[in-house]
Amino acid sequence: MTNNAITAADLNECLPALQRFAFTLTRNEDRARDLVQDCLERCLRKQHLFDGQNLRSWMFTVCRRVFLNQIRRDKVRGVAVEMDDAPQSKLSIDAAQEEKMHYQDVVEGFRDLPHNDKVVLSLVAIEGLKYEEAAELLEVPVGTVRSRLSRARTRLRESLEARDVEGTAIAARV
Repeated sequence: MTNNAITAADLNECLPALQRFAFTLTRNEDRARDLVQDCLERCLRKQHLFDGQNLRSWMFTVCRRVFLNQIRRDKVRGVAVEMDDAPQSKLSIDAAQEEKMHYQDVVEGFRDLPHNDKVVLSLVAIEGLKYEEAAELLEVPVGTVRSRLSRARTRLRESLEARDVEGTAIAARV
């Protein structure tokens, strides 16, 4: 190496170690390659600051600083996502009013169910109990739990469909 001038041979000699170091920082091969490229660019632009002592150490320091600057920048800007790669559901937010109205319809429909239907539906569908566990808790055969659950689901579905038809009819009149 001559008088603080960084040669291509010097860079090539440090490159494998720099790539490994960048990977340990990012834990991602693509980001590590980008980090090495950014580091090399900065080293070449700022080679006048190199003291000529230990190129590898200086490049590691530059790499670490570039990495930390990227983290700071990403915190402020957020993560960049290509529009083609972004899932469409993440680019827009659905209106919450419709979900809330649907939830209220389900709650009202559930409230109107007979007691046995409410109990079995809440044990299996809401609490996540297995049919056998619900049968043991209710002290009835498993087949009874299954038939009650089927009837409860059917009644709830019919209730929701009736509410939907009523809502559509009301909306059509307005």
